[in-house]
Amino acid sequence: MSHAGTFSYLKELTSAGFNGAASGRVSPDRPPTSWVVLSAPAALGAALGAFRNQRFGKHKSSSSIALGGLVGGIVGCGAAVAWASRGRIGSAVRGAARSVQTVRDAHWLEANPINYA
Repeated sequence: MSHAGTFSYLKELTSAGFNGAASGRVSPDRPPTSWVVLSAPAALGAALGAFRNQRFGKHKSSSSIALGGLVGGIVGCGAAVAWASRGRIGSAVRGAARSVQTVRDAHWLEANPINYA
């Protein structure tokens, strides 16, 4: 296979992956993640981050405790978003895998034609 053929095949695989992911994650029955769902993990992360910096940090200044709380809140919020969107991500991955496999099968059949005669 030439470089141009390899490039077009990779382009086709990439396009199939993106299209499959987009078609797999369409789910109108699931509401978007709200702030109410994110607030508890973010608050817990902020409290743990501040406590960790106050208890175990070298510099126990108020700014380092606040920074620990901020970082903990961001980590807690990110974990909540990841947990809330796990169904959508799985659906997108399954759609992408299905589309990429279809393109790979077509490519294999093109390279290895089946002779039924």
